[in-house]
Amino acid sequence: MRRGGTLPFLNRAATLACFVLALTFSARGGSLSTSVLGMFPKNMGEIGYANLKTARQAAWFGQFESLILPSRFQRFRDFLRSTGVDPDEQIEEVAWAATSLAKPAVAPGGATGADNGGTQRYTGQEVVGIALGSFTPDRVDQAAKKQHLPIATVRGYSLYAFGSGISPGDLFFFFLDTNTIAFGHREVLEALIGVRFGEEESFLQNETLWPLVNEVNGQGTLWVALDKDSAHTSIERLVPEAAQFPGASDLLARVKGMTATMQMDSGLDAQVTPVCGSPADAQTLAQILQAGLLFKRYQLAQTNPDAAKVIDDTGVSSDGDRLKVHTQVPDDLVQTLMKSGLSFPKD
Repeated sequence: MRRGGTLPFLNRAATLACFVLALTFSARGGSLSTSVLGMFPKNMGEIGYANLKTARQAAWFGQFESLILPSRFQRFRDFLRSTGVDPDEQIEEVAWAATSLAKPAVAPGGATGADNGGTQRYTGQEVVGIALGSFTPDRVDQAAKKQHLPIATVRGYSLYAFGSGISPGDLFFFFLDTNTIAFGHREVLEALIGVRFGEEESFLQNETLWPLVNEVNGQGTLWVALDKDSAHTSIERLVPEAAQFPGASDLLARVKGMTATMQMDSGLDAQVTPVCGSPADAQTLAQILQAGLLFKRYQLAQTNPDAAKVIDDTGVSSDGDRLKVHTQVPDDLVQTLMKSGLSFPKD
């Protein structure tokens, strides 16, 4: 067999196909009101939502949850437990947003509490989230003070710190009311507060990502929308080899954004939809993924027949400038895949 010929090309195409399947399993759905979406600051590169109350009805969701929700939400949930909140009972819905903007090294002063005005800013991807449910802020405040947790006061809100309260990567949370908790990195939480006071622009003014959110909001138990930069970052993180096959680098560089939805009423019904640079790009990428899936199906037939069944039920097609990757997995097969140790790179 020739080196550098068809088989290596299909190997790389299969890798990209596996990336899309990974997105299908790691999509972060239900309908989120514009009043909640409007709480987020404008410059977000990713918006996700999960209707946890509905998702928990799936017998396998307990195993699946750690795969599909952001790792920082897991940290936030653990933090809540330490203050007397039961997130599995009290949180019914969660929405999150992420951005990665260049920032100066030192934050300005002005806030009181744990931050004395000289805290270094976090230079990685910042996240902010909204948890909806039923909460008792007074009880949490008493528990936080009893544990001597760092507390920062911003515009009258008490921000409880998960960590020292001065480290750039520390997470905070605070209560907007008895049904709403905001959590995330300090700087972006302050931007969220700024939105409430009319001093920052709302996500509803985000002309790039807002249309994609409108497309998927209400289309699944879980959904996520990514702008161009976030989509490219996801591709690079999950499949660094993707740019190795001919023309892939230019093809993927022209992706304008991406959405994913997941229904969990009976089994798993998921779709990933990259917005390509043109209809021709979508057709080319569809052909690459179809070839990759066929090759991956051949590889898995003997070593992992359950995963091969997922590929059998996965369809790839193009529709204008959209590439659509759709898969359906029954409950019993999802549980089998969970037991086999399914995992994907986390944020």
